Amino acid sequence: MADESVSRDTKTTVKDLNQIITEPAHGFFMLPSDPYNEVFDGIFVGDAETAMDEGKLQKIGITHVLNAAFGTKFYHVKTGPDYYCESGFIFHGIPAMDMFTFKLIKYFDEACDFIGKAIGTKKTGKKNGKIFVHCREGVSRSVSLVLAYLVRDQDMELKDAVRLVRSKREISPNEGFLQQLIEYSAKLGKA
Repeated sequence: MADESVSRDTKTTVKDLNQIITEPAHGFFMLPSDPYNEVFDGIFVGDAETAMDEGKLQKIGITHVLNAAFGTKFYHVKTGPDYYCESGFIFHGIPAMDMFTFKLIKYFDEACDFIGKAIGTKKTGKKNGKIFVHCREGVSRSVSLVLAYLVRDQDMELKDAVRLVRSKREISPNEGFLQQLIEYSAKLGKA
């Protein structure tokens, strides 16, 4: 289990974030009731099956795809730029594993930059397209990258970002990712 102690620069704990995530289910994690959901204007989070359905992605207006489970192993989703060559989606892959020891934090800025290019940022006010951010189930790796984006580029406090995304989709980032989000947010002064 990840350390639930208070981060040096913040009072937000993994336990606090888990309470927000499990609140509607009385302390239990729930699997998503939908294969994908729009969790923020222009940002859709979903599962591998939806990611592999180019027609469905085109129907909802997706222009960019961020695969948070990029790779060829069984815990990865085998999509890439070649997979989407006919649809023309702009693709970016991050080879994350859904393990609490995996250092996803090293990919937060890279993911934020890609999401920002896809939909624009609060700072620029520019609107570009729609992005589909996915992993296998759309509950941990992908959600963690979207939360990092909301904190960094949409000037949200981490707890508020978690509440917002959780209000749109059932989520379950692993405790290691939650701790890394706390550290990242504290570094940005938004924990």
